[in-house]
Amino acid sequence: MSDNKILEVNNLKKYFPVKKSKIKSNEERYIKAVDDVSFSIYSGETFGLVGESGCGKSTVSRLIMRLISLDNGEIFFNNKNFLNLSKKELRKQRKNIQMVFQNPYESLNPRMTAGEIISAPFQIYKTLNKVEQVSKVKELLEIVGLRKKYYERYPHEFSGGQRQRIGIARAIALNPKLVICDEAVSGLDVSVQAQILNLLNDLQKEFNFSYLFISHDLSVVKHMSDRIGVMHSGEIVELDEANEIYENPKNSYTKKLLSSIPTLDPKSN
Repeated sequence: MSDNKILEVNNLKKYFPVKKSKIKSNEERYIKAVDDVSFSIYSGETFGLVGESGCGKSTVSRLIMRLISLDNGEIFFNNKNFLNLSKKELRKQRKNIQMVFQNPYESLNPRMTAGEIISAPFQIYKTLNKVEQVSKVKELLEIVGLRKKYYERYPHEFSGGQRQRIGIARAIALNPKLVICDEAVSGLDVSVQAQILNLLNDLQKEFNFSYLFISHDLSVVKHMSDRIGVMHSGEIVELDEANEIYENPKNSYTKKLLSSIPTLDPKSN
């Protein structure tokens, strides 16, 4: 493959044990949360991962971040085997993978100001002194469409869309190579969703990082993605260019997802 591949996952598997029933047999049973999933993401590309709730797509993101252990498979990031890294090297590489979480009401510490939240990555990796941190955070606030004076405000003083902008600013603070967006707009109003999606696209053009964009909404994923993987019951059942998935779906589950997308009456306002 091309040298500009930033992430490659091969045959990822994650099974979760099911508690044994007192009535049924003692045979060990498992939920196949992720079952032999493989895909790659290239530099500057957005790879969409779509499927209904419970299909395993968020588990994939947590496996990539190494927040949970995998049962089988390989993860290569930035041409390094992510599973064979020492703790020191893993910590170094992790700053190149950041995440924007689903719920902006839960992903921000209510006891920290916006400035403290966004500057946290600088403090963890000790990349800037305190004066430089303040300057950089105010710059990041403006980059994501917020005012510098919001530096001292707490999360409860912001709307959901503004909170997600703070989460995005935190995610891009260290100029990562890959940003994982896990249902990053699903909890927002439709009009706010559009603003956040446009912001994510603009940031990608400016900083050239890659996205793993995870969502249950195929219309949102198509808007964002160069390629799309469709997940169902822990497996990727279809993977293709975004337009091809949308215009010429081959898998029955993909067709089902597409049929559930609401269409607007062109005569309505």
